[in-house]
Amino acid sequence: MVFGKKTYLLLFLSIVWAAVIFYLCTMPTNQIPKFEFRLMDKLAHFGIFFILSVLLSLLFNFQTRKSYFVIILLSMLIMAVYGGLIEILQDRFFNRQGDFYDFIADMAGGFVGALFFPTFIRLFNFLFKSKK
Repeated sequence: MVFGKKTYLLLFLSIVWAAVIFYLCTMPTNQIPKFEFRLMDKLAHFGIFFILSVLLSLLFNFQTRKSYFVIILLSMLIMAVYGGLIEILQDRFFNRQGDFYDFIADMAGGFVGALFFPTFIRLFNFLFKSKK
């Protein structure tokens, strides 16, 4: 395995984004803004896990060169473990209530992100073309 600039960038972004997710999901409830739109919380979970899934899928693609199917499965597994772990930690240690529907939104965002990562590969390659 050879780590290139793309791999290091994606690894860094994935770690930073996972940390941002952890921070946002473990904030005290009195610091979380209240939204009039009832499903805004679920959309937020969908969006943050969508981004993490795209970052991880791109990382796996550039580092392992596995098939899209394997990358999607691997991303989904990580999203399931991370999303589930956050919901459990919220309930047990952070004085927040774990929510099964947040977990479903995490999984949905992760799945859609993994499905769309081939589109992001083209965008990523376009933005970071190697100059010859």
